[in-house]
Amino acid sequence: MAEKTTSLYQGAVPVGGELGTSTSKFCVDDKVVMFSSVVGDALTPILEENWRRMNRSRDRRWIRNLAIWDERRGEWRYVGAMTRSSETPNWFTERGLVQNMDDAYLALQAGLFLLDQERRQAGKPPLSKVGMGFGIPVKAGENAADEFFSYLGTRLDKTADGSFMTIRAKNVATGEEVTTRLQLAFIAIQFQGYGAYMALLFGKYGMKLFNTYVIDIGHGTWIKLPVVDNEVDMLLADSIPFGMHTITENISRVIFEKSRQRYRIPEQRIMEKLPRGESRIEVPGEGIFDFRPVLESEVAELVDKVLVRVRQDLGELSRRGKFIDYFAVVGGGAPLVFEQIKRGIQRYYDWSDEVAEARVVQVEAIGVSPRVINSVGFMLLARDQIAIELGQPVEPGFAVSELITDELLGEPRDVRASGGAAARPSPPPPARAERQPRPAEPAAERKPAAVK
Repeated sequence: MAEKTTSLYQGAVPVGGELGTSTSKFCVDDKVVMFSSVVGDALTPILEENWRRMNRSRDRRWIRNLAIWDERRGEWRYVGAMTRSSETPNWFTERGLVQNMDDAYLALQAGLFLLDQERRQAGKPPLSKVGMGFGIPVKAGENAADEFFSYLGTRLDKTADGSFMTIRAKNVATGEEVTTRLQLAFIAIQFQGYGAYMALLFGKYGMKLFNTYVIDIGHGTWIKLPVVDNEVDMLLADSIPFGMHTITENISRVIFEKSRQRYRIPEQRIMEKLPRGESRIEVPGEGIFDFRPVLESEVAELVDKVLVRVRQDLGELSRRGKFIDYFAVVGGGAPLVFEQIKRGIQRYYDWSDEVAEARVVQVEAIGVSPRVINSVGFMLLARDQIAIELGQPVEPGFAVSELITDELLGEPRDVRASGGAAARPSPPPPARAERQPRPAEPAAERKPAAVK
């Protein structure tokens, strides 16, 4: 039996992925691919051929023009940016839950296919066998993880040699079709925010265990995820439907109400400005509108909602005799709320500025963007699992050099932190006044993550 287990993990490439409410991210090696969490019906063959002839875009990358064959429906389905040509695009994660298992499976296939293409372009062997850490939206009281795992069992091709996935993909812009088949050695399904915890375990904690409270500010939801003694607190973890989409929607509504021409600014245009710290937007026929006062009010409301729930959870953990060592604020909305959330936690504990700076983690310091940290962490979860099962030391270093998106850019973005060095462990947190720090559990005693 031990030999069979070893052979299952031998040669598996660790990959990570997450299905986000706005974008899905997948990671292998030092690369992350990111595409919109949406699938849609394909055009008819005649319309698709006409579209191909009229398409003058020079961006013909797979990630921009991807279709995946849906075996269940017996038809092509567009994924990510390609759904711009779909009559009925469907967001497969919404309100903190996976809305359609078939569509989520197509996203999983798309992510693995794109990672395989990136490895081939980098001159590395194709993904023939993978071990995967995978995050999906989960609400308190829901069994989405178990349901998705059970669903996978109905879609994979199971043989005496293992479980296999066949992926048939088409580049709609070029007409090229590719079929690939890979073995899924294992898949560990977790809450999305657990990926951030794993990245901190590798990149900051030096493989020692510290209780961590992850706050993930996403597009459609925000997630609270306390990880205590290396385990998710399932009673407190939750996904709450209030995120960046609510903020941009309200900004768009205010601009509409204040403009004389009743012009509604597309929310995507507002969203594109936020990462750049911009707040001035042109309203056709009326000039420039500065939405910063509205943005600050909306962000303050979101932060208040987050801190109310965080304080409740900290009180509950304290009653159980449990305490949090670190807080991490991640997700696409993290840059907008990080300082306010840090100050709120600082006030709760009455910390000095130095202690707050050390205990509320800015994840860019470990060399990874808060937007993609979960997918990187799930790759590390898979790496850790493989090392444990094979009885080998785990490699703690990691770095992210490229983020490849389905936006109309044509070139991957460099998302390395300054210097681009692999993440290194940093010192443990300062001792808490409320109790003496417990001794860290050595890496050799780590337990394998629950593997689905």
